[in-house]
Amino acid sequence: MTAAVDIKGWCPGARRPMPSGDGLIVRVRPHGGALPVAALRDLAEAAERFGNGQIDLTRRANLQIRGVSPATLAPLWEVLERLRVLDDSAELEAIRNIVINPLAGLDPAEMIDMRPVAAELEALLASDQALEALPAKFGFVLDGGGRLPLTDLAADVRLAACDRDGRGRVALGMAAMDGVAWLGTTDAADAPAKAVQLARLVLQHSPTRRSATLPSTMQTALSAALGLTVSDAIATRAIAPSERCGLIALTDQTCAVGLGAPFGRLDSETLMRLAAVLAADDVCEIRLSPWRRLYVAVRRETAAQCVSDAARLGLIVDDSDPLMRIDACSGVGGCPSTGLATRQHARMLVAAMARTGFKGSLHVSGCAKGCARSAPAELVLAGDGDHYRIIRHGTVKSASCGMFDPARDGTAAGLFRASENADV
Repeated sequence: MTAAVDIKGWCPGARRPMPSGDGLIVRVRPHGGALPVAALRDLAEAAERFGNGQIDLTRRANLQIRGVSPATLAPLWEVLERLRVLDDSAELEAIRNIVINPLAGLDPAEMIDMRPVAAELEALLASDQALEALPAKFGFVLDGGGRLPLTDLAADVRLAACDRDGRGRVALGMAAMDGVAWLGTTDAADAPAKAVQLARLVLQHSPTRRSATLPSTMQTALSAALGLTVSDAIATRAIAPSERCGLIALTDQTCAVGLGAPFGRLDSETLMRLAAVLAADDVCEIRLSPWRRLYVAVRRETAAQCVSDAARLGLIVDDSDPLMRIDACSGVGGCPSTGLATRQHARMLVAAMARTGFKGSLHVSGCAKGCARSAPAELVLAGDGDHYRIIRHGTVKSASCGMFDPARDGTAAGLFRASENADV
């Protein structure tokens, strides 16, 4: 019998933290997806003082401090306010849901630096009280292109750099039932206002206040309302970058380094040590990403040492590491919705993935909510009592094809062999 779970339908914030099995979850939303290295160190220290020292990297390029208590929330707010990452209200922080390329302004291959666009969009969202009616999961993606594009990240409103007659333009799109509906192109200077205008139209016309549920017949009318032309829209392919961890060449003088964390979680001591290593190499800023990876720009002559130092700290610097293909929720102790040790079980399954040569993605969820991953995976284990339902090529909401007992780890290899042989 599947246990009932409490699906909240909203994301935690700093002003509105979410209760969990290990205390309050406080989400920190850096402006433009970037933090000074000194601020990262201060956040790590705050997580140790006011939480349980555990910090999550989220799929919306944010940080989550775990284990905060009602008594320690106010002093944590003081730190966040000093670091300028605390919004004036819960309503404002909820709609400041903007993701940009983690290498914006650093990547010579990008078409448009989306940082100024993001800053203007933030200001416009904050100035329009009516937009506080947007759902908490309503999201904006600003994709300037380059080595780490955001084409595989879902969003209600999408701004994507494109080439029109040899000059950079911004295509405006929205989530649709079959992908992205492109409404036309505009100048980068006008893109933030167009994005806000589209958000208002979604509020007026969508039954769920989300763009994906707008009738497809409205596309032409929306383009006209925005002063755009559908025939001027673009079609893009969802191309994921081949490398997201380790060294990424930028210029003759600089590289980016992508740093992964097992299951997207780091402890405060590791983050403080990482901040010290980066500061010693004169790195001033760290970038967050929707892939639960951190990015820094370093000098070419010190890049290899940075990778080596990060690996010694337990960070993942190789895309081939099986842990980077596993999403697993907090599990027992971190969430009251399950009694399963999801991350312990996920680590146990790594060996079976290696033995069988399984190259797909694995999602281990303690319950039917599927908090760790919303996209389909080649293999999904969804908690049901003290067992997992087995789902192939789907999500936790898909039909299951069997049950897996984590106490019988000798059967794990069969999970991956059967998944590789299943029809996609």
